[in-house]
Amino acid sequence: MSLYFDAEPAVETLDLCRGEDDFRKVFIAEDGKRKFVIKYMSNSFSDRHRIEGWLRLMDAYRDAGVYCPSAVPARDGEIIHCETKEGREYFVYAEEYAAYETAEHIGEEDCRGADGNYTFTPDVMRSLGKIAAARFDFLDWPSAYCLLEPFSPPDTTDEGTECALGFRDYVKENLPHHLSRTEGLLELFFRNQTELKKIYHTLPTSCFQGDLNESNILLDENRQFAGLIDFNLCGREPVLNYTVREALWAVYDRCLFGENDARLCYYDRTLDNIRIRSFLRNMAYVQEAYSFSDAEREAFPILFRYMNSFWWQTISEIQRIREDEDSILKLLDWLEFQMTRDDIRLP
Repeated sequence: MSLYFDAEPAVETLDLCRGEDDFRKVFIAEDGKRKFVIKYMSNSFSDRHRIEGWLRLMDAYRDAGVYCPSAVPARDGEIIHCETKEGREYFVYAEEYAAYETAEHIGEEDCRGADGNYTFTPDVMRSLGKIAAARFDFLDWPSAYCLLEPFSPPDTTDEGTECALGFRDYVKENLPHHLSRTEGLLELFFRNQTELKKIYHTLPTSCFQGDLNESNILLDENRQFAGLIDFNLCGREPVLNYTVREALWAVYDRCLFGENDARLCYYDRTLDNIRIRSFLRNMAYVQEAYSFSDAEREAFPILFRYMNSFWWQTISEIQRIREDEDSILKLLDWLEFQMTRDDIRLP
């Protein structure tokens, strides 16, 4: 605390560590005059170069009209402090305490409309369009939303492939009578992956925040979108990947979910159509500020088939229904349909 305060402030500590290799702690410190968020970290995706990039992207977001807290210099004027303990580097930097509350802090029910969707979703999607249109190009690493490549050095594969193989492995161990069908679905997945690789790295890019969730989305006093915090997973991404991913994740109509967050759209084509309409509506909000190129429109169907298939949600679902043969067959049918469909285009 002495880096930023003359006297000892009141401190709230948040332990965000994820094992020995991912050390992250956040200190919310206040001395009655100033309130800072001090971040202390040591992991494979945090170094001086990246932190400088995070802060630069936060500045760029503010310039684009999306609020983010500003970095706070230490008492000696240093922005990023580095120290070494037992041969390991630790980095420290501080931000202003956000001027707005997070959606998580405000509470889920106060932020949802009658259909269950977050009322701030349209403006979040519009903000993505603004950032996409800005074509920021100053970060030289992928965000945590990276597709077809690992996010950090310890990762052995990309997340999509990891989830596909994880689904197969679960079936092999627990539902072996469905293994042949699942292996066929993996063939479809990797066929789509091969086609996507041919064009993916030619698509337009920008630099994005990389961790949009209720704990990082800021709302004003009217529960309207105000800005973002937490840029430590940011990076450069093809716009199509980032926006499709967010538009899919932002779909939450109450009719699509059952008990324990079961995704009913896996078992009912009408519900899946509702999901797709909501997704396309989110993409339309993006397009109020960003115009997709012909190349992006051509790439969209194959990217959608690849992305809208195996993911962590499908692993959770096969685990949930492991003793329900009818539901298992319907889930496998859903996966095959998503990986072969050619009926969706960008608005």
